[in-house]
Amino acid sequence: GEAGGGTVFVDASLLPELRDARLDADGLCCGAAVPIARVIDLLEQGGHDAPAFGVLASHMKRVASTQIRSVASWAGNLMFTREHPDFPSDLATILAAAGASFDVLGADAKMRTCSAAQLLKTTGRVLVLSMLIPRLPAGSVFETFKVSQRHVFAHAIVNFGACVEFGTSNGRVVKSARIFVGGACETLLDASEAAAVLVGRQLDNAAFQATLGALRKDVMAAASKNPRNSLDFRLHLVGSFLYKTFLSANAALPPQMKSAIVPFVPAEARPISTGTESFGTDPSEGPVSQYITKRSAFIQASGEALYPSDYSGPGALFGQVVLSTSAHARLVSLDPTPALKMPGVHDFIAASAVPGLNCPNGSIGGENLKEKVFFEVNDEIPCMGVMLGIVVADTWRQAHDAAKMVVQRYAALGPVVAGIDEAVQLRAVYTGMPANVEPSAYGRRGARPEHAAGLEHGAAAVGLTAMKSGLLSAKGSFKTGGQNHFYMETQSVCCIPHDGDQWEVICSDQDSNTTQACVALVLGIPQHCINVKVPRAGGGFGGKLSRQCLTACAAAVAAKKLRRPVRVQNERLDDMRLVGGREPLQFDYEVSFDASGRVDSMDVTMTMDPGWFFGDCTGDMAMAVGWADNCYQYKNFKVKTQAALTHKPHSTSMRAPGCMQSILAAEVAIEHVARTVGRPAEEVQALNFYNISESPTTPAGDHIGQAGYNWTIPTLWTQIQKQARYTERKKVVEAYNLANRWTKKGIAISPVKYTMGIDFYSSGALVCIYGDGTVLVSTGGSEIGQGLNTKVALCVAETLGAPFEKVVVGPRETSKIPDNTGTGGSGTSECTSEAAIMACQKLVPLLKPYREKSKTWEDAVTAACADKVGLVATGWYQFKKTINANAYATYGTAVSEATIDVLTGEVQVDRVDVLMDLGTQLDAAIDMGQLQGGFIIALGHLLTEELKLDQSGTQLNLGTWEYKIPTAYDIPLEFNVSLLKDSPNPVGIKGSKASAEPAMCLIPSVYLAVKNAIYAARAQALGSQGWFMLNTPLTPEVIRAAVGVGDEQLVVP
Repeated sequence: GEAGGGTVFVDASLLPELRDARLDADGLCCGAAVPIARVIDLLEQGGHDAPAFGVLASHMKRVASTQIRSVASWAGNLMFTREHPDFPSDLATILAAAGASFDVLGADAKMRTCSAAQLLKTTGRVLVLSMLIPRLPAGSVFETFKVSQRHVFAHAIVNFGACVEFGTSNGRVVKSARIFVGGACETLLDASEAAAVLVGRQLDNAAFQATLGALRKDVMAAASKNPRNSLDFRLHLVGSFLYKTFLSANAALPPQMKSAIVPFVPAEARPISTGTESFGTDPSEGPVSQYITKRSAFIQASGEALYPSDYSGPGALFGQVVLSTSAHARLVSLDPTPALKMPGVHDFIAASAVPGLNCPNGSIGGENLKEKVFFEVNDEIPCMGVMLGIVVADTWRQAHDAAKMVVQRYAALGPVVAGIDEAVQLRAVYTGMPANVEPSAYGRRGARPEHAAGLEHGAAAVGLTAMKSGLLSAKGSFKTGGQNHFYMETQSVCCIPHDGDQWEVICSDQDSNTTQACVALVLGIPQHCINVKVPRAGGGFGGKLSRQCLTACAAAVAAKKLRRPVRVQNERLDDMRLVGGREPLQFDYEVSFDASGRVDSMDVTMTMDPGWFFGDCTGDMAMAVGWADNCYQYKNFKVKTQAALTHKPHSTSMRAPGCMQSILAAEVAIEHVARTVGRPAEEVQALNFYNISESPTTPAGDHIGQAGYNWTIPTLWTQIQKQARYTERKKVVEAYNLANRWTKKGIAISPVKYTMGIDFYSSGALVCIYGDGTVLVSTGGSEIGQGLNTKVALCVAETLGAPFEKVVVGPRETSKIPDNTGTGGSGTSECTSEAAIMACQKLVPLLKPYREKSKTWEDAVTAACADKVGLVATGWYQFKKTINANAYATYGTAVSEATIDVLTGEVQVDRVDVLMDLGTQLDAAIDMGQLQGGFIIALGHLLTEELKLDQSGTQLNLGTWEYKIPTAYDIPLEFNVSLLKDSPNPVGIKGSKASAEPAMCLIPSVYLAVKNAIYAARAQALGSQGWFMLNTPLTPEVIRAAVGVGDEQLVVP
């Protein structure tokens, strides 16, 4: 209510009447302020003699997260659904099915009792007081179900609740029934007509078929228009849930059908993930190679670590960029007046305030010059999410709210190209990638610029049509989706003016030199006037190699105009609107091979969706091409590239850019070959491995087995199958599939050859030793969570002979280390470590006389300082080229096993075994963590992360509500990781190899495992195990569509 002109908020949790909860003979009665977690506890207490209570409790555990359930009330959930009827509330659906009743107080102050469906339809002001969940009659059937994009902490795509009560006569004849469905319709569906069909019937197949028909009719009458999932999928789920309900009521259910009613996806249905780690260390190299926790792990876990988003300056203001709200349109006008009238707002800054070049990536050049810091009135706006200006205010909230008030008017220019398919239809596909991009724009280790336009190797140029007669052939078109970076810290920067025209830019970035150069061009000042500082970045994954320049330049322009520090941190949805992620890629392949499966020729056309301009994606395409052979020795190999320009935010590099998808495509093609010749995929994979006895040269120009380019795939392939008991488990999986109709398992294996062109990196380091024996190291690498600083400290401690705890690695600053290569590609840690080693090697001779005389490190340093010895040195590392195009390759193999629910499309990764050749790792703990984390990121791309646009250019998967990265419950149930022992890299820094991105390219093992499970389902549903195409991501909808089970196969025994 209103009091003194302000709104009065009442904390309902403090009202005893609303906090009361009790179990009695009638059921469970809960006040409106009782948290969901408390409701669950009480339901579980009463579940021993009321089975429906246990079903409700299990489903409620899938609502939100543990933290939210502990404070959020059940009534809050229902009232939110009342205000937003399209919200697919699990609580509303299952409580309605359970027959819960609610005491409410209306605006007329009269108490009344209503059902859940009635409560949601009430109008006006209503106060919910309590809820009663009744005990159901003995023998009743009560079931609830839910499918979501991710196993936990995800809203339902469709949820379902059904209650069936029987008469007292023999024969289990239905007396009454309730069926409620959420998500399939615009609002909660009370499927009363379908429920009425059950009355007077037994729960047999005839009743099921009749009820299913009526239920489908109910859904179709008010079907949801939500474009994120198809109506067909929603209808399949509704039918599957009804079918599971009927099966659960069957006491004589055949054994092969019982798995349909055994949940395996919910958190409580699975154990905590377990696993093993196995690695070797070199005692002579200590502390390098040992298992040492990342230096900053503890302060990061406690929240004490500082990130760029935490930094400020004297009198700092907050900025929020204003993003375009239309795609493929002309900006007619831009009116900031409403924003400027809001409290705390200082200014709206647009293109007219840019003192220098109005381009956020000007130093990269080429295609990147099309982009502007701030687009202007009368400009063509390519997509939603380009910057039009920045609002500056006293607080972050004021700036954020005001930015949304800037009025934008547009004139449409034509249809919006939302993806590769639309680009093909509208002839917006361009052969090759532009050649006018500066070399720095390729910015990708080992990616040769010419590969962006394609690659030919062997006799590929003659084409498959002229290949030898007698060969078999196969062709397919494989599509992979995009992926958002979803770093923990969104794009963040603090721009601080100093004396004259000097600037400190504290930025969450991976490439400070690019940030420095681009900000300098935008401000129209020399680079030496700008010091870019990175204390640490809250993740990057490639999204801060160049796209950080957008917010950095915007903040710099604002700070320049106002002569005050300006802080910018994107809200998550805005960050996803502004920064495109991994590029979607389509692979059209044709492969020729003999009857054994040995490949003769591979011809691939790669089509990339870079967004509205090429930019960064040229280098990513070059990587996709250069890595596309994976481990396979093709006699003839040809890749052609295409770009499909779309009206989407510009995509950019994301971990294993391009190549994670092209390596997956290679495995898709090899599996196609294996199915065609009727051999197990693992046999055809091994048959086509590079044969070192033939001194092969890869299409990219690497001479395997020469100049330090080792080849350990055969060893890894044999060892992983033994470690993972692959042959034995494959038989167990086959037996499981024969014994289970509605869940299927698959198991598969895949290899990776991940080339590392570390000659791309130029890395610097500055080492300072102080009189007390402490050591400060400055490097050109950014600590983005990958443990770079810890690895550098280990190498410095070992080289100097100093205690590890005495060495600290400071922030990355361009004023200390200029012209360093950006941090990315899993190679920066090793190259930066070598630069630090080189610096230390200059100091070791200076300290040697004092070390010989002193007992301790500290005494030696103190003595050297007393003698005025200069204990400061720099190191600059760049790998010396060999005959190979790349320095080396990181190799790995993985065996994965997965289970799918044939009826819903849900998938559980049961077990993953990974064996990697990382040489002699620099830090076992960090490299293990990087390997495991990289694999899980790739698992997200494969299974849960989906990006869609509608025809207006609006992103449909913005924010945490719709975009689902993996959680702890998406980690394989068993995750075993081993490192190949006694296999130092002949050309690596201290024998090491790159660790994170190579492991991501083992995701084909999971893809093939899921596909093998689908094959098993199709064999039973369609009577065929013939090859089929399976595009990614493998969401429940994709899997459910692939299994080929129609309603006619849902038969109640």
